[in-house]
Order: sequence, then structure tokens, then C-alpha cells
Amino acid sequence: MQATPLGDDAFRAIVEGNPDSVLLVDARGLIVYANSQTERIFRIPAADLLGRRIEVLIPERLRPGHVVHREVYQEHPETRAMGSRLDLVGRRADGSELPIEVSLSPLRLANGQTLTMAVARDITQRKRADAALRRSEERHRLLAEHVRDIIYRYRLRPEPGFDYVSPAVAPLTGYTPEDFYAEPGLIARLVHPDDASILSAGLSEHAPEQYVLRVNNRVGDTRWFEQHVTRILDADGHVVALEGIARDITDRRRAEEERSQLLAEIETRLERERIAGDLHDDIIQSIYAVGLGLHADRADDGADKRTALDRAIEGLSTVISALRTYMQQLNGDFDAIAVNETLAHRLRSLTNDPDPLEWTVEVPTDCTIEPALDRHLYLLAKELVSNVRRHAHATHAGIELRRMGTGLVLTVWDDGSGFDRQSVPAHSYGLRSVDHRVGMLGGTIEVDSQPGRGTRIIVHVPLEPAEALARTASD
Repeated sequence: MQATPLGDDAFRAIVEGNPDSVLLVDARGLIVYANSQTERIFRIPAADLLGRRIEVLIPERLRPGHVVHREVYQEHPETRAMGSRLDLVGRRADGSELPIEVSLSPLRLANGQTLTMAVARDITQRKRADAALRRSEERHRLLAEHVRDIIYRYRLRPEPGFDYVSPAVAPLTGYTPEDFYAEPGLIARLVHPDDASILSAGLSEHAPEQYVLRVNNRVGDTRWFEQHVTRILDADGHVVALEGIARDITDRRRAEEERSQLLAEIETRLERERIAGDLHDDIIQSIYAVGLGLHADRADDGADKRTALDRAIEGLSTVISALRTYMQQLNGDFDAIAVNETLAHRLRSLTNDPDPLEWTVEVPTDCTIEPALDRHLYLLAKELVSNVRRHAHATHAGIELRRMGTGLVLTVWDDGSGFDRQSVPAHSYGLRSVDHRVGMLGGTIEVDSQPGRGTRIIVHVPLEPAEALARTASD
């Protein structure tokens, strides 16, 4: 047996009789003593450990951290009880790992040297027992949860009827198990009339493994039950009984119905907002343009009134045609919708109305994009141009459309009065409509404007619109 630093027979007897691994470690982290139980736990001869660092008993991935903890402990050695640190891991000679608990205590020798006594306990069996206990507790928890479900056995032969119904049936239906035993046809009387055929199939030898059934309880409320069924066979392979679990899913079904209703209401509201935005950005702006032309002709004493009226009639006819086309689109008549002009031509046409403004238009003539995105970009530009005419009091303005990476950039600017966006009323529909449409396209909008210094609005949109745009285009 190896010599102990203490040279004390009593100490040797105590540590060798200890069922745990007992190690003495010096200030450098070197093992100076290991009892015989160390070999049993770590499968390394105790003599082979002498002079080696304590980290040899720790998995390699944990060694750097252990060195730091050991050095910190050496600076302030104190007694640490077993189990004060959780989830410690040891390493055997073959590289396998084991869960351990460790207690530490400083040991001061007569010569002034201080050693650390580490007692390591193999807790593999306890960990296994704890895991088994947790599994058992989980099974009991699940069983406790299923107590709220109705467990039953329904025989098909020789006479149909219930062999067993769990007590949970009483609070859910208002009828006791004995009621179902005494009256085999009770369930047929309670089932919702519309689900009679489902019950008939569910209590047959061809019963599905899972189905949903509505049952009217004793006070007249209708409850939804989700059935999980197992067919029981005899030695000849005939179905003789059904064993099942009926779970009350009424609250879930009601929540699903409320959710469906809420989604329908949201879709209706979004559809109304979309229609309002389309009318505002297209039809109303076209009518406003006609009105601007009439105001300009009335103010011009030299204008030919007949020509002005003809121009107004032509503009209103265009509005009526656009409105008719939009109504056809809402009714699903997509064949009636055709775009005969390019986006570049239509954007340039936005600046053709009588207007004291000087417009600069920079739009590529070969700009061909997906039809729904084409339409939305046109309506965005139309709303922004209309805002310039109505509010900017500018002398010079411009429209620019260009490609940038995988997207398009639409810019509308003016040298007019500008505005503070924070001061725009919440009920103002113009910018709110623009924001909504840009968001629907999956894009972003930048507004650079200050009072007295003009306005520049930059819209970035991807060339491949978001899924929401595809849905909008198909509406």
C-alpha cells in the first residue's frame, strides 16, 4: 500500500474503509494519495495516479475550466459538502464518463503543508433511480390528466352494450356509468341527430380509429367529443369489442370557431380597406384631375369652353371605364381587364393634365414587370403626383423609376412648401394609403420633407411581390 503524507495508521484505516474515492492533492494539483476505492470507481490503479494531475480524472473538455476552479479554491480553501455542486462528471481509464458528487476540505499537515482532500462518490445508480422515478411520475401525471377523459369498453357480441364506462362520464354528460349499463341505447338517444351515422359507424366492427362526435348532455348543452378507438379481436380475428377514450374538445372547437369568425371579419375589413384605397388612389384621383382641368379652363379667359368641356367629358369617360373595369375585377371577370399601355407611358401621362408645374419624368421605356406590381406602382405614383398638385405649391416636380438590385425605386419630388410628417392628421387618407400599399408590396418608404424646403418621397419595392400582393391580385 502506498504511503500517506500523514503517516498515520488511523487515517489510513479510515480512508481505505471509505466506500468513496478519497484523494489528497497538493497545491500544484498533483495527486499524492489515492485510496483503493479510487481504482473501483475510476478503473485506474491507485498507484498509477500518484504524481499525476487531478484533471486526469476529468473529461478532457472540462479540464481547462477545472484548472481555473482548482486554482481559485487553492487561494481560499474551505470545506465544501458533498452535493453542493451539481452535475459533476468523472472520467474512467477507458474514456467513459460517470456522474459523481465531490466534497472538498483543506488538510493542514504538521510541516505546514496544506493538501486538499477530495472525496468522489459514484452516483450512477442514483441517477438511474432518479430517471426511473421521473418517468414513473410522468406516467402518473399523464394518467391523472386522462382521468378527465371518458374511458370505455363497448362489446359488439353477443349483445351490444357497454361493459365499462369510467366515472368521468358523469360530470361531462350528466349520466352515470350505471345509466349506460342499464340502457344500451342511451348513447344513441344523446348523440346529435346530425351525427347519428357517425355513431353508427363508430360502434361497429369497422369503427375508425379516430372521429369526432357531438353529444347532448342532460341539461341540453351540446358537447364535442374526440374519440380514439381500438378494435378488440377474438382468437378467430373477429372484432368483439371496442375500447376507446372520449375527450371533451368543446372548448377547443368553440375557440376554433371564434378564431375562424375573427379571421373572416379581419379579411372583410382588409378587403374594404383595399377597395377604399384603390378607389382613392385611382378613381378619385382621376376625378380630381378632371376638376383641376375645369378650374384651369375657367380661370383662363382665352380658353375654348367647348374644347374644355370635350376634354372634361373625355376624362369622365375614362373614369367611368376605369370604374367599370374595377367592378368587373371585383366580380372575378379578369378577361375584361387589359393593360394596353406600358407603365412608362402611364406614368408620363400623369403629368399631361393642365398644370402650371414643370415636370421632369425619368422612366425607362422597357420597364416590364409583373401585372399586379405594375398596377400598384402606377397607383402609388398617381397618389403621390396628386398630393404634389394639391398641397406642394411647387414650380418644379419630378417622377423617377429605376431598377436597383432585385427591386424597383420610385421617387416623386417637388420644390414646394414641404411639410412635417409628424403633424399630418391621423385621418388624412393620402399618406396612410401610400403606407398601406407599400407595406402590402413588402417594400419601404422614405419621406424627406421640411417646411419650405420641398419634399422627396422614395419607395423601394421588391420585383417579386409578397404573398399578400399575389392574394390581392387574385381578388
